Amino acid sequence: MSHSAQGIRSQVSRRGFLTLAAGGVGGIMLAGSALPAMAATPSPAPRLPGEYYRKASQLTTDGTLFDNIVVRINGDQARLFVPQTVKPYSGVPVPVVWFYHGSNSDHNALEGGFKTSALDTVDRGAIAICQTAGGTLYSHPTAVDLQIAGFSYMSGLFTISTNVLRSTSGGGALATETYARGLVSNISGMYNVNSTYDIRAHYDAGGGSRDSIVAAFGDDPAAIDAANPARHPRAAWTGSRLRIVVSQPNESDQIVPPDKHGLALRDLALPVAAEASLRTHANGHSTPGFAAPDFVDAMNRWGVPVGGGTPTVDTQPPVVSFLAPANNSTVSGTVNVRVAATDDIGVVDVGIFLGTRRIASAARISDTEWGLSFNTRSSASPNGTYVVTARATDAAGNVGQSAPLTLRIQN
Repeated sequence: MSHSAQGIRSQVSRRGFLTLAAGGVGGIMLAGSALPAMAATPSPAPRLPGEYYRKASQLTTDGTLFDNIVVRINGDQARLFVPQTVKPYSGVPVPVVWFYHGSNSDHNALEGGFKTSALDTVDRGAIAICQTAGGTLYSHPTAVDLQIAGFSYMSGLFTISTNVLRSTSGGGALATETYARGLVSNISGMYNVNSTYDIRAHYDAGGGSRDSIVAAFGDDPAAIDAANPARHPRAAWTGSRLRIVVSQPNESDQIVPPDKHGLALRDLALPVAAEASLRTHANGHSTPGFAAPDFVDAMNRWGVPVGGGTPTVDTQPPVVSFLAPANNSTVSGTVNVRVAATDDIGVVDVGIFLGTRRIASAARISDTEWGLSFNTRSSASPNGTYVVTARATDAAGNVGQSAPLTLRIQN
């Protein structure tokens, strides 16, 4: 499925929404006013709708000026780090990074565990935002509604070039629900650290894990299943970009066991995702020190622009070649075909073609290898000589084709 926002268009006009978002604070009416475009020069941002707290002219380690602002969006608190080169209503495209905090935390996580990554976000010229979204609500419909409201709020103020999702612990439930359902449009990728994916697995585990789910949903398995991000089929992750960080061995993280959460999500998405990469650590449920620079590396791979602007347009086709069987081989019985396919962003599909006709689809074996098996003892492949090619497609639709492979079937 496409990760565009589907069926979530706000029923409130932009003027009406931003008036509502202001929550009566200061009685401001920014939306709908004919504000001129503001120059992208370092200076504090104008007061935002719903704003009630600000630390202006903060400085990152690299010397980027930004404003640390707290607003209310439909009554929900959200903290934003806004680079001072980014102005609302300017029409200048800007990336937005959405941070999803752990259970029993709130929007202040942007100043806590997320701070290093949030400051890295600001240094890229992007906005960092962390919503409370009800605290420990996982992917409850209330949290989903607040996510939709948050995106409407940000879209009303800024021209968003791309969105990136960054979660930890219980925040992974809302992040994965947001990606799979397209609650936020134009998502470049999602970076999850020790993150929840299957809330029913928490419920079934009993103890404190069950209690946290019951606190959000009540003791109602049907409501839990209806909101469980793990309910989405593999097709929901077609073309997605995921970076999964988990502890190994699994036993070192008792709070969010990787085999039920991060590893389960990766296994589901791997055959169809543009990227479903994995990095492990030995810190149990604690965030490893490499997460902040690794997150920056992931954004670079995903084409998230530095200093604003529009995302990098991918025009590079994948490179694809046959690994097995060898060219000019004579084969019989069951034949195992292996294909190497690499791309600067990520391959989402590999097909085997006889001329212009697609005759088979390969399955992903690893990040760079695809394979399939077929039985030559069938009416579809009588004895004879065949010339086939492999074609790999990336998430942007670019297609790369292998050199021809000649096979003689002799049974």
